Amino acid sequence: MPSSPQQSPVVLLVEEEPSIREALVRHLHEAGFEVLEATDSDAALAQLQSRPAVHALLTDAHVPGKIDGFELADQARRRWPDLAVVMMSGHSDASSGPVPAGAEFVAKPYLTTHLVPALNRLLGRAS
Repeated sequence: MPSSPQQSPVVLLVEEEPSIREALVRHLHEAGFEVLEATDSDAALAQLQSRPAVHALLTDAHVPGKIDGFELADQARRRWPDLAVVMMSGHSDASSGPVPAGAEFVAKPYLTTHLVPALNRLLGRAS
């Protein structure tokens, strides 16, 4: 789902921890992204289904809901193949689940400076 030059890419952030979510929202806004928020996989899927202009999914691997972040990312990539996906986890080897093909993985603790370049790469934006 490419964006036009004047339009900010829309990122759906899925993170249950309020302090982490708030910091990420602030950082992503500063980097020029519009941010939608979800605290669990159920809310994330509902937003993806109701809002066709989402360009990227940034999800923690271990989120509450009927499915975890790995399954959320997998379902999202299968249903919306052009959706950029970046996964985050405290497990640096991503061993708790498969990272979907074409997605990027960023280990926690991460520097927020790693997330924006990953999103930009997947969206084809200059960093």
